[in-house]
Amino acid sequence: MIVCQCLSTNEATIRHFAARGADTVGAIGRACGAGTDCGSCLMTIRAVLDQCRDIELDPAHRSARSIAFDPVAVSA
Repeated sequence: MIVCQCLSTNEATIRHFAARGADTVGAIGRACGAGTDCGSCLMTIRAVLDQCRDIELDPAHRSARSIAFDPVAVSA
């Protein structure tokens, strides 16, 4: 799933950098640029990082599946 349309950054790339210590949206931006242009992907980056954190805390009970299948709340 493409997370950042501006830079064509996919979810696997976000997970890659998260596994190597980029645990904030800002750190992801510094690592690969995602979220540094228009900002429309910031909530999705945050959701991927939250899921990565959950998996790290409880690996036996969390699956590493794409967040593309999770509903995302959009505020008006």
